Amino acid sequence: MAGLWFEPGYGQQGTAPPAFAPLAARQVSAFDPSRVDPSPGRRLRVFATLIHCIDPSTGSVALRDTHQPFIAAGRPIAYGELLARVEGAAEMEAVRQTLSMLPLRLGHPRALLREIPPEHQWTARDPDLPPALQDLGDEINEDIREALEAFDNPGMYYPGIDAGIEPVPDEHIKLVIWALQRELNRELRPNEGRYGGSPPLPAAPLEQLPWHIQRAIVERRRLRYRQWGIGKAQWESGYWNLWEVPLDPGYVPRRSARLAPTIAA
Repeated sequence: MAGLWFEPGYGQQGTAPPAFAPLAARQVSAFDPSRVDPSPGRRLRVFATLIHCIDPSTGSVALRDTHQPFIAAGRPIAYGELLARVEGAAEMEAVRQTLSMLPLRLGHPRALLREIPPEHQWTARDPDLPPALQDLGDEINEDIREALEAFDNPGMYYPGIDAGIEPVPDEHIKLVIWALQRELNRELRPNEGRYGGSPPLPAAPLEQLPWHIQRAIVERRRLRYRQWGIGKAQWESGYWNLWEVPLDPGYVPRRSARLAPTIAA
């Protein structure tokens, strides 16, 4: 498991105890949102995943998957400062436009499923969320992880969402639970048809959870997407907008908040 980000010099003999460096103050490099990193800032974390540094000495930064810098500050620049400049500087309009129309799914394009297919074909890869939405995926995973406690305690308190989302019909709950199960099962697929050792344990059977828990999972999932500015229109169009992701400067992913203390110790 990846560890935390610390200030430069951490680990060198004679250095002071490490101090965690939050993302806003960290110099732009290449941010990996899959690391355990409790840096706050919902939009900042997404933005950091969409860019990378070309030359730290000149502060040259490019959009992800490109090597043409859109800024060269003449000095190292921090993520927080760069986000503020991209948000407000007139010369950054082209960058703002690019970040307002981002693909929601990676992989081979397919028609959206509106019902459970009667004969689903096994595929080695289904469309994925882009890396910039890793935190969104992790929040959904945290909801599922918490929901699985219902196998031991069916009457546990696991609230759904009463306001702020569109109502979720029963048939949609079945479709989403089926899709989530497909993703859990996908994680167990062997490489090239063979397991290196013993087959892994099967994925948890989500459809066997109490119905009120299944409903709550799906309602929470819809809320999570809304928390990143993604609703029905964005889902159907296949595009999302960085500037519709709330700034939410105090947001810390629950996965990182849960795991960071164990790594720091």
